[in-house]
Amino acid sequence: MPLTRAVANVVSLKSVGSTNTVAETYITSGRWNRNGMTIVSAREQTAGRGRLDHTWFSSPGKSFMMSFISAVGKNVACDPQINGWLQMIAGLSVLDALRETLSETDMMLIHDPANIDDARDDVMVKWPNDIVYHGHKLGGILSQIVAVPDPDIVAVVYGIGLNLDMPLDELPTDDATSWQLITQPEHEGERPGTAAVMDLIASHTVKHIEERLWNLGLNPAVSAQHLRRRLVQESWTLGHPIEVHYTNGTTEHGIAHGINADASLAMTTYEGEERIVRTADVGVLPNVAQ
Repeated sequence: MPLTRAVANVVSLKSVGSTNTVAETYITSGRWNRNGMTIVSAREQTAGRGRLDHTWFSSPGKSFMMSFISAVGKNVACDPQINGWLQMIAGLSVLDALRETLSETDMMLIHDPANIDDARDDVMVKWPNDIVYHGHKLGGILSQIVAVPDPDIVAVVYGIGLNLDMPLDELPTDDATSWQLITQPEHEGERPGTAAVMDLIASHTVKHIEERLWNLGLNPAVSAQHLRRRLVQESWTLGHPIEVHYTNGTTEHGIAHGINADASLAMTTYEGEERIVRTADVGVLPNVAQ
C-alpha cells in the first residue's frame, strides 16, 4: 500500500484474529508510535469484532480489514458531550474516502432502480457505525479507546471493515452488499484491482480522520456542530422506522428524527414518547404504515 505508507505507519499481517485486538496489544505493549497514524492491516481475520460484541465476517483478499490508531486528547475522550463524535468521525471519513476513490478510479455507483428507501444513489451512514448503500451494509466500524501511560492523551482505535471484491454468493448476510456489486466503470475500461482500491480508501481515510480529530481537539464545541450538520446530511437512519435493541435486553420501535448535540440519536416511539438512544443496536425497518 504505497499511498497509505506515505501517510501512516502500516503494520501488515497475513492472518489475525482481530485487527483491533492486535492494535490494542500494539498500544499497550509500548510499540505504538504516537507520531502520526498507525494502521494494522490484515489479509485475513478469523475472529473479527463488531460493535456490541457482534462478529464481523470477512473474506481473505476480498475485504478491507484495517484498524486505524491515533492519539486523542483525554479532555475530548472523557467529555460525554463530545466523545460520541469520535465514532462519527470515522464513518464520515470513510464516506469521503469512498467517494474520492470512485472519482480517482473512474468508477461510478450503480443506480438502484427499486430505490425502496427513497434515498439518493450514494453511500451513507446508518447510525452509529455502518456504511450502507440503499440500506444494504457495505461495511462497519468498531471504535474503542485504549488507555496509555500519559496523563493528557488516550489512543483511539477505529476498526474498519468493508466488503470490496465479494460477489453476491459470498456475502455474509442477505442485507449486505459489496463495492463490486454497487460500482461500475464510468467509461469503457477494466475495474481497478482490489489492492489499489484498498490503498486509495485507506490513504484517504487517514487524511480525513486526522483532519477531523485535529479540529475536534482544537475546538471541540465548534467541530461537534460541524460534524452534526454533516451527519444529518449523510444519515440513512433519519426519517426511517427503527428497531432499537438496548443493552439491557429490551426493544423499542419508533421513528428516528434527529441527531443530538452529543451525537446520540433522537427517536419518537409509536406511542408518542421521545427517546434518546446512545448505546444500542439500531435496525432500520422498511417504510410501512403504522
